[in-house]
Amino acid sequence: MARKINTNVTDALMLVGGGVVGAGLALLLAPQSGRKSRRDISRFSRSVSKQSDNVIRNISESMSEFAGRVGGITAGVLHKR
Repeated sequence: MARKINTNVTDALMLVGGGVVGAGLALLLAPQSGRKSRRDISRFSRSVSKQSDNVIRNISESMSEFAGRVGGITAGVLHKR
């Protein structure tokens, strides 16, 4: 379970890092006006924001499931005493 959480965190960090690198390259290489570039960057940032929200939500759900399982196991062990 811990590996899955670490994988999700790694995925989220790679997504953010890739977005930053991609935005920088787009600014350097785009043969278009500043207004159009800003609009494209705004759209891209909204897309990345939605994707990162999904990743964070998945991590949160995984942690909640894990906490529930640990709580159930702990309650079972305490009940046996």
